[in-house]
Amino acid sequence: MKYTLILISIALVACASSKREGVKHPAKNVATSYKVYKIDSINTYYLIYARGHDTLFKIVSKKNSVKSHYKIKVNTSYEFKLHSSLLNRHIGAKILLPQNSLLVNCFSYDDKTQICLEGDSIRDLYYAENIKGLYFIKTKR
Repeated sequence: MKYTLILISIALVACASSKREGVKHPAKNVATSYKVYKIDSINTYYLIYARGHDTLFKIVSKKNSVKSHYKIKVNTSYEFKLHSSLLNRHIGAKILLPQNSLLVNCFSYDDKTQICLEGDSIRDLYYAENIKGLYFIKTKR
């Protein structure tokens, strides 16, 4: 019986570890190519949906009057410098408030705006340091 419990514990740890390895997060401050497949907005924020690393990303960007030559377009790839909002719990200098501390599903960005995760497809919200509004800010390498 004792050995059965040990084997079951090892199997559970192995399964949990392999599941977590399947979730890929972009490395901090590293620009990687992401293809934008959808753009939406809610109140004063843009939601930019992109694919990269065989994963879907939901990028939140504050609506901004800054304009550049590089307006973000659907079906175009960009080298976004993404940061996880779940890991960092902020966008820019603003700290986000999770609505449920155990199973975070939505974040309050301001008094009127909540942005939520999307089931199994999008399990984190991201911000990109090289996006201003709907404009990609090209940076030197």
